[in-house]
Amino acid sequence: MTQRSIHAYTWVPQWTTEDGAYAVERAAAFGFNHVVVPIRNHENIEPTKIGRIFADAGLKPVTTSPLQIDNDISSTDRSIWKRGVERHKTALELAAAMGADRMGGILYSAFGKATRVATEDNFNAAAEGLAIVADKAKTMGMMLSLEVVNRYETNLINTASDAVRMIETIGADNVKVHLDAFHMNIEEDDMMDALETALPHLAYFEIDQNHRGSLSRGTIDFSPLLIRLKHAGYQGLVGVEAFSSAVSHPDIVAGVGAWRNLFEHGDHIAREAVELLEKHGF
Repeated sequence: MTQRSIHAYTWVPQWTTEDGAYAVERAAAFGFNHVVVPIRNHENIEPTKIGRIFADAGLKPVTTSPLQIDNDISSTDRSIWKRGVERHKTALELAAAMGADRMGGILYSAFGKATRVATEDNFNAAAEGLAIVADKAKTMGMMLSLEVVNRYETNLINTASDAVRMIETIGADNVKVHLDAFHMNIEEDDMMDALETALPHLAYFEIDQNHRGSLSRGTIDFSPLLIRLKHAGYQGLVGVEAFSSAVSHPDIVAGVGAWRNLFEHGDHIAREAVELLEKHGF
């Protein structure tokens, strides 16, 4: 059965346990059964409390583990590379402790606009590190999902074919693909072709409009993609993500370039998402 997910940032400025509880409560009210918990600052993550919040609501957390320049797992500097591997291992432990069974996002490089083209050595460093992390994840019964993002957020994996190549290089059956329509709309020659490329490995498909605001207004037509997923018998997560300067913390606004007030409250996005998903049988 396909499961619905939504990012906590749809409702809250940034992750705290208290704000997270509100996001989980709102997600449950709209019929979502997963909420994304970003594991950005490890010291701010309270896995026992978070796990209790999700268990009480009958939902599951989906975690992300973003990297920075000083712990970039694609770095050829082995001290930086090692910090990235260790950071991911710690994030896995936090994720498991709160009841998550997967960790995703930009797991393969630092988040942000790069200053040069990634080399094959960078690609291989990321694959080597992720293979180690995937091995640990497998012993914990957890999956890794690699999010394909645009050129302003990484220089390593910008297309579905990049992600499939990384997965094949890693060679672990618990490493999957996460596609986001916002990023696909920027980087892919053809979004439907990209979906076909990713389908054998796809574990997370995210609905996210071209401006990252209201789902019902924008240039992306989600229907053909959702119809193809339905016909393919897709059983992974279908997620929703959106950002607005009226909701997001200034750090988040700066990180994703959410400069405009695109919605006042996350309920607006959740309501649109449910209508869209139910229309297509998800």
